[in-house]
Amino acid sequence: MPGDQLRKNYLSVVEVLALSVSIVAPTMAMAFNTAPAAGAAGSSVPLSFLVGTVAMLLVGVSFFEFSRRINHSGSVYAFNARGLGPKVGFVSGWALTATYFAYAAACAALFGNFANVFLQHFGVKLPEWLLVFLGIAVVWLFSYMDIRLSTRAALLLEAISIVVVLFLSFVIIAKGGHDGNTAVPFTFGDHGFSGVGAGIIFAILSFAGFEGSATLGEEARNPKRAVPLAIYGTVVAAGVFYIIVSYAQVIGFGIGHASDLASSTAPLDTLATNYIGGAMGIFVDFAAMISAFACSLGSANAGSRLLFALGRDRAIPQVLSRVHVKHGTPHVAVHTIGILMVVFYVLIGISVGAPNFYAYFGTIGTFTLLVAYLLINVSAIRYFRLHRGGDYSILRHLIIPILGFLALLWPVYGNLYPVPAFPFNLFPYIAAAWIVIGYVLISIKSARDPNLADRILSDMEITG
Repeated sequence: MPGDQLRKNYLSVVEVLALSVSIVAPTMAMAFNTAPAAGAAGSSVPLSFLVGTVAMLLVGVSFFEFSRRINHSGSVYAFNARGLGPKVGFVSGWALTATYFAYAAACAALFGNFANVFLQHFGVKLPEWLLVFLGIAVVWLFSYMDIRLSTRAALLLEAISIVVVLFLSFVIIAKGGHDGNTAVPFTFGDHGFSGVGAGIIFAILSFAGFEGSATLGEEARNPKRAVPLAIYGTVVAAGVFYIIVSYAQVIGFGIGHASDLASSTAPLDTLATNYIGGAMGIFVDFAAMISAFACSLGSANAGSRLLFALGRDRAIPQVLSRVHVKHGTPHVAVHTIGILMVVFYVLIGISVGAPNFYAYFGTIGTFTLLVAYLLINVSAIRYFRLHRGGDYSILRHLIIPILGFLALLWPVYGNLYPVPAFPFNLFPYIAAAWIVIGYVLISIKSARDPNLADRILSDMEITG
C-alpha cells in the first residue's frame, strides 16, 4: 500500500454511517442538551427539536450534493476548495479539524466523568483524570488500528446506548408521563415564538458532526452512494430520536414542571429512577458513558482524515499524510491528535474538571464547525451555478443552500448575544483567532509554493 493512500473500496454504507452517528452521539446529546433547551423553550422543547431537524435537513443538502460528486478525505476542505477556491477550502478544513479535535478531547473527558459516576454504583471510585486518560488511550488505539474496527465498535456502542434511552422513553410515554400524553410540547406554549427559537439553538447543536462520514469518501465502497446516504440518514434518524426522547423527557417531568427539567443535571438518570427504578438509572449512566466514548472515537477518526488530506497537499507538514502499511490508517495524524488530547487535558482539564473541559472545548469546536457549515452553503451556490449539469436544480442548488445559511445564523447569534459569562465570552474570539491563523498560514504557503493551489484542486475525484 502506498505511503499516502488510504484503503480504497473498504467500508460499507453501514460502516460509513457509523462515523457520523458516533460523532453526533444522540444519547449524549439527549443527556445534556434538553435541560438548557427547556430553560429556553419551556415545555416546547420537542417543537424546538422538530424545527431544528428541518433546519439541519436544509444544511445537509449541500453536503449531500457535494458528496455525490467529490470523494475526498478532506470533506469541506475539498468541497469548498472547488466552490470558493483553495484558500477558503483550506480555511474550512482547518476550522473543521479544530472541531473534530475539540470534540474528541471533550468527549473523552466526558467519558471519564460518566465512567466515574457509573463505577460508583458498584462502590468503585477512581480519580476522574485517570478514567479520562484511559478513554483517550483506548480511542487512540482504536483510531490507530483498522478503521473498520473503529467504525463497527463505535456503531455498536452507540446502538446500545440508543436502545437503552428509547426503551426508557417508550416506558415514560406508555405510562403517560407525569400528567398524561399531550400535544402541548409541539405548540409555542408559555415561552412563545422567541423561546422556541432559543431552544432551536440547542437542537441544531445536537446535530454537530453529522457530516463526519464525508471524511471517509476515499475509503468507502461506492462512496457517491454511501456517503450521501450516511449524511442524510444520520440527520433523519437523529432527528426522529431527538423528537421522541425530548417529548418523553418533557412529559416525564410534567408539562407544568419544565423548570425541573431545565435545572436537572442528569434528566435521563432521574427519569429512569422515577419510572423504572434505580437499576435503570445504572443502565442510563452506562449508555451515556459509551455514547461519549463513541463520540470521541468518531471525532478522532474524522479529524485524522482531515489532517491526512491537508498534509497530503503539503498545506501543512506532509508527514501527517503517512499511512500505516498494515493498518491502512493515517497513523501520524492519529498520533498527533492523541498527543494533543493528552497535552490539553493535562494543561487545562485536570484543573477545571471533566465537565467544564467538555463545555469549554465543545463550545469552541462548535464555533469553528459553524464557520465550515456557513461556508459550504455559499460554496454550493457558486459551485453548482458554475458547473451546471443536466441535474441542476434551483431548489437544491440555490434556494435550499440560502435557507440553510439563514438557519445557521440563529445558533451563531444565540451563542454571541446576550454575551455569555466568563470564560464562554472568550471562546468566539479563540475560534476566530484559529480561523485567522489558518488564513495567514495558507496565504504564506501559497506565496512560497505557487503549485499548492493546483495540488489542492487536482487531488480530487469528481463526477457530474
